Amino acid sequence: MVKVAAVQAAPVWLDAKGTLDKTIVLIEEAGKQDVKLIAFGEVWLPGYPYSIWFVPPMAGMDVVMRHRMNAIEVDGPEMKAIGEAAKAAGTHVMTGYAERAHGSIYCGQALIDDRGELIMSRRKLKPTHMERTVWGEGPATDLKVNETSIGRVGGLCCWENLQPINRHGMFSLGEQIHVAAWPSFGMFKNVPQAFALSAEMNMNESRSYALEGSCFVLCPSSIITEDLIDEITLGDERAKQLVQPGGGEAVIFGPDGSRLTDPIDEHEDGLAIADIDLAMIEASKIFIDPAGHYNRPDVARTVLERASSGAEPTPETAVEPASEEA
Repeated sequence: MVKVAAVQAAPVWLDAKGTLDKTIVLIEEAGKQDVKLIAFGEVWLPGYPYSIWFVPPMAGMDVVMRHRMNAIEVDGPEMKAIGEAAKAAGTHVMTGYAERAHGSIYCGQALIDDRGELIMSRRKLKPTHMERTVWGEGPATDLKVNETSIGRVGGLCCWENLQPINRHGMFSLGEQIHVAAWPSFGMFKNVPQAFALSAEMNMNESRSYALEGSCFVLCPSSIITEDLIDEITLGDERAKQLVQPGGGEAVIFGPDGSRLTDPIDEHEDGLAIADIDLAMIEASKIFIDPAGHYNRPDVARTVLERASSGAEPTPETAVEPASEEA
């Protein structure tokens, strides 16, 4: 059995040092509870730039600049400090962060092991909608699963978890523990078109990821505090009607889709903690393994290749066997 935790907390918004200090406190708390993996939400450090959804791009430029100036480098002092905290606590850390690389900012995830070593960094492959005004795209090679002392660990940010190709790629890499990193779900209210962005829908997607991949899924998320509303909306009264405090939804799902943690009040900082047993994965894969015995790669080759080329499959070509090379 291994104890793992998903963080539900409010960062010190757009303040790299303040959020780093809070990160270290949470890692220390996890270590005291013998947690072997603690996971933080999307761009936890220094916080998600919510304003991009509520005000026009140029009106929100001050927020974008603050986000940029508080982004960190993958080999910078902040990441080293997180590594030192991980080593002292004897736990692995998967953190979301805004990564600075030359003149660009990316939505990053980093995995640090219990020796304090950075063993993985990756970038969100496709920022979603307004996020493209802030972050660059990650490379196609940034679907990564890492062998660790607690199992094979991977992660995706926010709606990367919905992309079927991303999912299948991670499953094919033998993922056992997945970190589905989310921002706050308090961003929208009274917006019918935004139901797809709600906690209900995105936790459903996280749960289906667990079932489909026969893996454990940790869902960390951030909180919007009451005193942050004016700041992220820049005082715009119309924007204030769209956002609400709270939005925490940290949870852990088992490989059969079962919920392993109790809900935490959406307004409160806390850790969703569960004891996991990788043997549960074997039981789940009896029924479904989309990258193994439940996979049909020949269908992907025959149908998807032809669809992308614009060719209509015929009865003859629809059953064309895949080559050994494919």
